[in-house]
Amino acid sequence: MTRSARVLERAPLAPDPRSFIAFGGELGAEIARITEEAVAAGRWRTPEDILITKAPLPLAYWTYKSWNPIVRAMPGSGIEARLGPFRRTRFDLMPEGFEPISERSMSLSGDLMCTKGLDDAKDRFYEEVADLIFGVDIAYANLESTLTTADIEATTFTEDDTPKINLTPQQYETVIGHRGRRYDVVQLANNHILDCGEEGIRTTLARLHADGIEQVGVNGTEADAARPRITALAGLRIGWVAHTFSVNFKPFPEDKPWMVNMTPMHLVPDPDVSDIEAQVRACREAGCDLVFVALHWGLEFEFYPHPDQLRWAHRFAEAGADAVIGHHPHVAQPVEMYRPESDPSRTVPILYSLGNLTSLISHPSNIASLVARLRLSTGMLDGVRRTLVTGVDLTPVVLLAERGPAGSTLKLFPATALLESSDDEATAVYLSEVAGYIDVVIGDGWRAR
Repeated sequence: MTRSARVLERAPLAPDPRSFIAFGGELGAEIARITEEAVAAGRWRTPEDILITKAPLPLAYWTYKSWNPIVRAMPGSGIEARLGPFRRTRFDLMPEGFEPISERSMSLSGDLMCTKGLDDAKDRFYEEVADLIFGVDIAYANLESTLTTADIEATTFTEDDTPKINLTPQQYETVIGHRGRRYDVVQLANNHILDCGEEGIRTTLARLHADGIEQVGVNGTEADAARPRITALAGLRIGWVAHTFSVNFKPFPEDKPWMVNMTPMHLVPDPDVSDIEAQVRACREAGCDLVFVALHWGLEFEFYPHPDQLRWAHRFAEAGADAVIGHHPHVAQPVEMYRPESDPSRTVPILYSLGNLTSLISHPSNIASLVARLRLSTGMLDGVRRTLVTGVDLTPVVLLAERGPAGSTLKLFPATALLESSDDEATAVYLSEVAGYIDVVIGDGWRAR
């Protein structure tokens, strides 16, 4: 099928999470009451500072946002003005006087989840964006769903349990790579890592090891948790500080509280993030060429980061992080290029949320994500050999279905595909809505690329 003849349509997924939310009884009634009162008062059009717990208020807030995403920053925070200059797609971060000797490229992608339709999409799912994601020296993503030897349960959110999102072996084969090229490193520190307890972790680790894929955020032993996580990729020693804000209130394996790196951001009023800073410094002291802080954090269905996230990210950059890589909100968010006072020769990309690369739902806010391409340059600066992030390109991609003679196939497309004409009015409106959400994050310059 030629590009001009292809037919793009909404992915055959649930339109929003309400299809798998089953809050019944008194809790369901209380959530409905809180939501009705908030909407009647004109609230929840902008973010509210609500800690994440299993109480009715945060559950009502989460549910409402899931089909009414918030596209404004917290009132009075000044975040829209601060991030406004970075609502574009290309950044040259080469410091003055830097003399490059060699360069590597790296791609950063968001959440990989157990999306319906992946089972039959192997080696087709990425074909429109394969070079963007895998045509690099190092490819990274957040592997949000684990493998398991147990039966895979339906995704349901109830008063008793958070939803489980486990991959089938076929789905794993689809999302982990394309025609022999795979991700080099995936993050496992996320809120779904304990969906199947220690068994799910061990099963996932075994498969990644067999496939030669590095992972960050999960520790095999207590000693591993105490030492810097360093990978040797593309000739670089990269230190990783990968944490999740939550494990969805699931218990850690007995006597193994160290198994998953977790810092309770958004769960308590003033979380202690000093361990993350200490790990950044430990990576520096270990002689790493680069240090990346990779965080599963942020508030779901909100298009701007929480004010605390800016404060934390700046602390990590000042401690020595070369980039801060974020995911979890299920939507992409604007980025920031931060110049640390501790080392003004560096500019630190802060990617607050890359969004979903795959999604459980087809809401127009949820199917667009960012793929970030970093330029990693080794060279001389003031007589010292250094490796720096010297460039960032952001490419929005979207999850759609492509209809052909044999039926519909789930695929990723560059967002410019949204600008193609459609004979179906409903599809045209949908694609326009998706494009509008992308504009919130990076402006409208992508439309001309």
